[in-house]
Amino acid sequence: MNPAVEQRIARALTDNAGVLDLAGLRLERVPESVRELTGLTQLRLAFNQIAEIPDWLGELGSLRELNLTGNRLRDLPDPLASLISLQELGLAGNAFKFVPPCLRSFSSLDVLDLSDNHITVVPEWLGEYPSLTILDLHGNLLESLPASLGDLSSLTRLDVADNELWELPESLAGLSSLEELDASGNNLGEVPEWAQHLVGDDWDEDKDEEDEG
Repeated sequence: MNPAVEQRIARALTDNAGVLDLAGLRLERVPESVRELTGLTQLRLAFNQIAEIPDWLGELGSLRELNLTGNRLRDLPDPLASLISLQELGLAGNAFKFVPPCLRSFSSLDVLDLSDNHITVVPEWLGEYPSLTILDLHGNLLESLPASLGDLSSLTRLDVADNELWELPESLAGLSSLEELDASGNNLGEVPEWAQHLVGDDWDEDKDEEDEG
């Protein structure tokens, strides 16, 4: 194991730390010794080469933040459903083709980043997060969004840019807390009246470029 990894884990064990940052250390797997850090509230494993998350990570029940951005993940194991205290989950820049089912248990999520993957469908249950404020789905392969996203009553920022969307569900008009909507780089037409105060001039820049061509 990388000496830097060993040192950080050993220090966290000694100090009973709540935060462990192992980002950018070229890890191919999550070190087994992390399992002993049962008091962790923040685990940062971004920008490594991890292709699989171990089942035992679901035992870290105190986790509030889990950052797995920029790895090689295609799925998450079902035992992670035990992480019901998670508030921030970063899964951007991986190889997901679908939203992992275990996410449905994370009812305390405030921030969910699924950007820059290969996701083709957003499940209806993604609208079940009562405290979600930021949802980032940009850079996927989405052709539609479920109407259930209109139930995300706490949502302040929604990013669905650079997908293959042809329309947005009218239910989004009921998101009274929404302050920012990025839907640029899709196949959308005119900005709906309800969204005009939320978007910038780049609403459908790709379509404009095609029209000009």
